Amino acid sequence: MNETIKEIGEEYNKTSAQIILRWQIQAGYIVIPGSSNPDHIAENYDIFTFELSEKDMNNIASINISQRYENW
Repeated sequence: MNETIKEIGEEYNKTSAQIILRWQIQAGYIVIPGSSNPDHIAENYDIFTFELSEKDMNNIASINISQRYENW
């Protein structure tokens, strides 16, 4: 797990997946998360209850390691 994402998640009391999804939404990307797990679906929906600061948005954007994030 990326330390930047982990620290931001702890700051907002959100999972890494929620932080990444929120960053994508705020950055203007089209996001289509999928899950058959009711808890994960609820987590995915809970990204609209907070907003990342500009500093956090920039910190996440600077990570860019050209790698897809997956947490199977």
